[in-house]
Amino acid sequence: MHNDNVRRRKNGTIDIDFYRREASILHRETTNRIFRRAARLGRPFVKATTIVLTYALVAPLDPLPPGAHSIFVSANVPLLPTDAKK
Repeated sequence: MHNDNVRRRKNGTIDIDFYRREASILHRETTNRIFRRAARLGRPFVKATTIVLTYALVAPLDPLPPGAHSIFVSANVPLLPTDAKK
């Protein structure tokens, strides 16, 4: 035979509100602990993702040769003729 200590009210009914509060407190503590662990594990992932995305957004897609932005660079004019004159 079990002899459990059950919290009861003065009228003899089980104090459900007490157990509901206890369960709510345990649930909140567990949820907070899970989110703290997830945040601790997620920070390196967020940092690495930020670095990769920043590099991808800042790096030019079609890099130009050095000096191509100079105002003295003319259009693509070949120094040697490529086609024979007809």
